[in-house]
Amino acid sequence: MSRPPPGGPSPSSTLSASFSNLQISRAPPPFASVGPPQGDGPAPSSIRGPQAPPPGALPFPGSPSPPGSLFARPAPSVQQSPPFGAPPAAQSLQPQRPPFNGPPPVLPAQVQRAPFRGPPAASQPLPFGGPPAAVSQPAPFGVSPVATAQSAPLGAPPYSAAQPPQFSGLSGAVSRSAYSGGSIPPFGAARASSQQGPYGGPPQFGGEKPGLQTPLFGAQTAPASQPPPFTGVPGANAPAFGPPGWQGQTRPGTVRMPGMPGAMPPNALGQGMPSTPTMPYSPHAGAQVSTPSKIDPNQIPRPITETSVVIFETRQAGQAAVPPAASSEFIVKDTGNCSPRLMRCTMNQIPCTGDLLTTSGMPLAIMVQPFALPHPSEEAIQLVDFGEMGPIRCSRCKAYINAFMRFVDQGKIFICNLCGFSNDTPREYLCNLGPDGRRRDADDRPELCRGTVEFIATKEFLVREPMPAVYFFLVDVSMNAIQTGATAAACSAISQSLSDLPEGPRTMVGIATFNSTIHFYSLKRAQQQPLMLIVPDIQDVYTPLHMDLILPVSGCRDSLEQLLESIPSMFENNRVADSAFGAAMKAGFLAMKPTGGKLLVFQSVLPSVGTGSLSARETEGRSNISSGDKEAHKLLQPVDKTLKTMALEFAEYQVCVDVFLTTQSYTDVASISVVPSTTGGWVYYYFPFSALSDPAKLFNDLRWNITRPQGFEAVMRVRCSQGLQVQDYSGNFCKRVPTDIDLPAIDSDKTIMVSFKHDDKFQENSECGFQPVRAAVEPHCTKGRSASPSY
Repeated sequence: MSRPPPGGPSPSSTLSASFSNLQISRAPPPFASVGPPQGDGPAPSSIRGPQAPPPGALPFPGSPSPPGSLFARPAPSVQQSPPFGAPPAAQSLQPQRPPFNGPPPVLPAQVQRAPFRGPPAASQPLPFGGPPAAVSQPAPFGVSPVATAQSAPLGAPPYSAAQPPQFSGLSGAVSRSAYSGGSIPPFGAARASSQQGPYGGPPQFGGEKPGLQTPLFGAQTAPASQPPPFTGVPGANAPAFGPPGWQGQTRPGTVRMPGMPGAMPPNALGQGMPSTPTMPYSPHAGAQVSTPSKIDPNQIPRPITETSVVIFETRQAGQAAVPPAASSEFIVKDTGNCSPRLMRCTMNQIPCTGDLLTTSGMPLAIMVQPFALPHPSEEAIQLVDFGEMGPIRCSRCKAYINAFMRFVDQGKIFICNLCGFSNDTPREYLCNLGPDGRRRDADDRPELCRGTVEFIATKEFLVREPMPAVYFFLVDVSMNAIQTGATAAACSAISQSLSDLPEGPRTMVGIATFNSTIHFYSLKRAQQQPLMLIVPDIQDVYTPLHMDLILPVSGCRDSLEQLLESIPSMFENNRVADSAFGAAMKAGFLAMKPTGGKLLVFQSVLPSVGTGSLSARETEGRSNISSGDKEAHKLLQPVDKTLKTMALEFAEYQVCVDVFLTTQSYTDVASISVVPSTTGGWVYYYFPFSALSDPAKLFNDLRWNITRPQGFEAVMRVRCSQGLQVQDYSGNFCKRVPTDIDLPAIDSDKTIMVSFKHDDKFQENSECGFQPVRAAVEPHCTKGRSASPSY
């Protein structure tokens, strides 16, 4: 035990002033315990010295023990009386103290007793974490009396009279034990400055008491202008309860299960019970010794919470800027590179070699979305018309003129940024160079200062003259479709969507229905009612009267709306359950073959008859799924190549197929989806279809399908810098030659992924260029357009 340092307060001078107001029935023994000093008030009626613990009593956790005992730790001072309704401990222990050579003990001043609900019986079970003590009279609330056999509050630890504890009360200082070398005080002590106030709550022994989560009553802080009261002998501060180095307290807001009645308090020192240490915690900021974390919080990915719109300049300080996150909101300002909405690379820094790319494990690809919707505040893509001459192109790689081609020799030669070939500048495109080496008219020509431009395509880019936009509807009228309401929902969606189609001779529509046969309708204005034309042969399909099946929407709108309204009632009593889905698509294709366009099919059941009929593979897959994954994966592949061959023919004549599956049963989506994926279309799947909730969604999907920005008869090719080559294309398209992909239709929701591989080594710190070129005919336009974004 450490002795008081010189210069501290004299114990004898303190005792003489303290004994004048004390009532002592008898002199305390040398090792009697005292509690922390309290405010003025009457003292308890009687005070008795400590008694020896009865046989079989458990030692108080953390209290000093007799010589040879396993218990050698003192317990902290009581800071608050037990909560209402919580029984105090049953018995008290007589602590054994180390040798004492100091002054006699100092007993607390008289305090006024606070009301209490009454003492519980001594046979009551031990509270969770409380020390056993013999109780003959309840302790006053908010007071820590002298540890006697008559009254001992919950958790009140005895202190040696030879060395009174340094009472820090509710000050901000942290008490350290004279026996343990100092440990962090238990959680629950109230924070204060230097003035003593009511206690914030009893210490937590080995865990929180059931239901006790916050300090009870009157925990308050005091101004820091006054020094703390009675500080005791220097170096004899109150110890913290618990094993050295950690404490058993829990953080606020946590709950622990109460212990069994009469059980030993948890985490009792020296009992050999297993326990799990927890990180120390203290409300006192100065007492907590935090361990530096190995995780940098700044490196943890977090969702973007900013709602402000960012203005993104595609090129800054002569270098391509890192694009913002695709999920964020931004406004693109084209300053030389293309917008990340139109083209985005998977890597901002491309490895110089293929081995380095393989080691990184990252894919090298670009996502191209030619008709991506711009932000309303963004500037529209500039349209450039070179006339009959057509856009300036590289003689070797056929790359289009862009902002990264360098002009030399007074502008007479331009060097391709992709292949490095030197080309002669056409005479009509000549312009002098400025002091910086740029053409003087570079800022006036969008193709020399923008990352994305559109060129008016010349005849060499067009397979045929631009065709009008044709929309042909195929509606399933089989028994299942009629009974589930799918036919009525499809007719209603088509009728409402007609008003969104633009007027004019270049927008044309047609319609047909099918079950086991195919029904075409002539929509001539001269006829009072639409004329139904039935094609019964579903094996060798043909189309009657080509000129009467597809008409401009402005000339047949009323007849078509009348037909759509009457179709559900026309087939109301239909009892044909078969569906000639493949034959109906082939018939619709034959009607659209001269013009191309979009074929929109509404299907409700599994195709069962005619060309491209399918079987119920669902039962086969379920029966064979136990034999291995190979059998189960067959359900994800097309059943045969019939529909694939049909789709290739559709794509050759620029017919795009979109399928709306409004079904309540198995329809073999894997086989049906081959046609849309090959022709640049999409599959809309409504399963199980509900006539109450799905018609609205069906209408919204159909309306957006025919009104969104889109182009027909598109072809696309991607060029890149030397050192890379295109490895593969991914998306919904038809690929007949290795370098190009054909898209009968492409819209704002379609994205093409282009992956690359190394064929040579890159020079470090050099820029790599990508130039996708898309040539398409936009609806309602009489000229084709060729977009050339540069990245």
